Amino acid sequence: MTPTIYNVSTIHSVDDIFCCSTFAVDQFNWGGDYRPVTSGRLGFLPDTAFVLEMTCQESDPCRIYRQDNDPVYLDSAMEAFFCFAPEEKDPCYLNFEMNANGAMLACYGRSRQNRSPFSEQVRQDLLCEANILENCWSVRLTLPLTLVRSLYPKVTLDCGSHFTCNFYKIKESKDLTHFASFAPIPVPEPNFHLPEYFAQASIL
Repeated sequence: MTPTIYNVSTIHSVDDIFCCSTFAVDQFNWGGDYRPVTSGRLGFLPDTAFVLEMTCQESDPCRIYRQDNDPVYLDSAMEAFFCFAPEEKDPCYLNFEMNANGAMLACYGRSRQNRSPFSEQVRQDLLCEANILENCWSVRLTLPLTLVRSLYPKVTLDCGSHFTCNFYKIKESKDLTHFASFAPIPVPEPNFHLPEYFAQASIL
């Protein structure tokens, strides 16, 4: 299978995120008739952070949960998973799952089970924000490099660096259930926690 590739542009301010290349979350690996159009952009602020902006063409998204670390994947949610040491045999990866209330489930670990939630201070530093418009909604996340370095002390991120990631659109509860990804996931059952199928990302 040809690897999915995303080039991350270096930006000089958060507002430059709209100059970055767009990725489409359009791989509906497990079927379903409800397929909301979802896209995003990821930019790199040198020595500071990654900035993620995702948008879904969905009006009045399901948004029951309001607290961080609630199961927002049961609502309409957009998600971003990152692995900054993909060459390791059993790498740690980060998951950020966000609904239209700005509630965020954020954890790290090496597998789908036994994941560790980030502290309240870390969640505040991620600056998760949601915005609801008439026919769409969006989320913005800032991933500080200080957090990345704390989990990957041997990793240096700069122009020319590589890592892996995947982006998702999900609603796991019974109404309008759907599972979409940026990079395809060729397994029979829904599972986003498979870093071996993350896209290849390069910082330009």
